[in-house]
Amino acid sequence: MYEGLSSPNIHTPANLSEYASIILHYPASSLWAGGTFIMSRPDSYPSRRMNAEIIYLGEIEELHRFQRNDRFAEFGAMVTLDEILNTGKAVLPKVLIENIESIGSRLITRRATIGGTICTEGFTTSFPGTLIALDAMAEVRFIKKKRLHSRWMQLTRLLDRNGRIMLPPQGMISRVRIAFTEKNCQYFTRIGSFMLEPDEAVSAAFTGTLDQDILLNPRISFTYPSIGICYSRDIDNIFSSLRFPLDETELGNLEGMVFTFIDSFFQGLSELQKVRTAGILRSIIEDLNVRALTLPSDEA
Repeated sequence: MYEGLSSPNIHTPANLSEYASIILHYPASSLWAGGTFIMSRPDSYPSRRMNAEIIYLGEIEELHRFQRNDRFAEFGAMVTLDEILNTGKAVLPKVLIENIESIGSRLITRRATIGGTICTEGFTTSFPGTLIALDAMAEVRFIKKKRLHSRWMQLTRLLDRNGRIMLPPQGMISRVRIAFTEKNCQYFTRIGSFMLEPDEAVSAAFTGTLDQDILLNPRISFTYPSIGICYSRDIDNIFSSLRFPLDETELGNLEGMVFTFIDSFFQGLSELQKVRTAGILRSIIEDLNVRALTLPSDEA
């Protein structure tokens, strides 16, 4: 134990109004959801911080709500990944389900929350990259003129220049909206352990509709846990311009163009991450090539 350690002050608001009051009085508070990431970090407990302020969000009933209609599903920030699987596995996009199932056993997914996977500090999980590939939206709550305001925003708008999710000061995500997609091409791939080897791991999420030999509305994101998320409409536009199947020369040209954009985002990728990224990209293209050659035109 650290000498002079004092226990943190835990605040447990029962609703968003109480949350707003607490965050106004203690603006430097840390938000605690499921705790699966926080407790895995070095020096998380005992903490070296004196008189730390923690706001536990688990008592806020609004953050546990789930609703859906014919077009989309909305999940409160405290909905766990396990609850997402149990309530929406039959209707939610395949890429989202594959991402959740890749994160770990039920010991993790029963505690990890959708808000917590998005708002990790100094680390990026694979989940927000997949939500970006699905063009998901988030309801952001923030303090302005001593009042709690809310705004729906695309997750891409929350990415800063370094590929990190950045909220307004004293902000939080209260809900996430995911549209039901009919895109016939969805891929999620992760190579390496995000927790054990964050400097070498990479994941990618891709969605699009293959219509004969072209892609409609493609979206692809790459996530590097210790660096951030690489997403660019320019990369999506490159995929939109392709005609499938691609030959080896065209695949090489695509790889070069994609890495031009990735390198403009991040300078710190390891050589292994670059090799793994190229492998994931090649795997996606090879699968699209097979689909373009084998699917009847009315199913493509």
